[in-house]
Amino acid sequence: MADNSDFLSQLVRFSLSEKEATTYHCLIKYGPKPASLLKKSFKTYREDVYRMLTSLIDKGMVRPSHESTTVYAAVELGIALDAALKKHEIELRETEAKKHELVELSQQHRFRPSDEFSLFKLVRKR
Repeated sequence: MADNSDFLSQLVRFSLSEKEATTYHCLIKYGPKPASLLKKSFKTYREDVYRMLTSLIDKGMVRPSHESTTVYAAVELGIALDAALKKHEIELRETEAKKHELVELSQQHRFRPSDEFSLFKLVRKR
């Protein structure tokens, strides 16, 4: 990781928020940490840290420990990015299915673009 800002900007381009990218970067660079230390490091609210960690867990980028004090660890970068890609692929398939449903519904209701169209002139009151 030659330049932290380059790494963080690439993570953001990979659909992470800036806070998520910073949290993941911290965990991958400095190792597993409890939420309390992340809260102190980022000088933020506990709820914000848990929100970021939960989101990163859902994205497959962070794993919690099963200890009495939960410690959060970054998943290896390649595995984490594969998990994020898989999530995007699932979302894409769901969107394509919705598109197919809408096309079928439009055909059932015989929605067709009109050959005739009219132009509307917008009138602005002064």
